[in-house]
Amino acid sequence: MKKIYIAGAHSRGRTLRVYLEYLYSDVKVEAFLVDDMSENTETVDGLPVRLIGQGLHTEYPVYLGMRGDNHKKVSGELRAAGMKEIIPVTVELDMRLRNAYVRRCAEDQGRTFCIIDELKAGE
Repeated sequence: MKKIYIAGAHSRGRTLRVYLEYLYSDVKVEAFLVDDMSENTETVDGLPVRLIGQGLHTEYPVYLGMRGDNHKKVSGELRAAGMKEIIPVTVELDMRLRNAYVRRCAEDQGRTFCIIDELKAGE
């Protein structure tokens, strides 16, 4: 089992968790990481929300599940806390994960899924 963290405990981080755990059965999100607890609860969707730098496993990869304009600041905080692998979730990566998730959901329900760009390519 590959354990990971997701930096960001709001909708983008929570959605990222769903994508990753559904698409990759060997991935387990251990916690959501935040830089400030004032706007967060202690748990989200059954997972702990932890402050960056407080008792983390520095060998776990951290996915940045937040808006891109926060990536630089949070990446710096994570590096300062000793985190070694930081994966920014860019618009492109988010789109690839979302499409893979929706495709897999459709297939699991016995339906066909394709994106418009795939239809255009087949013309």
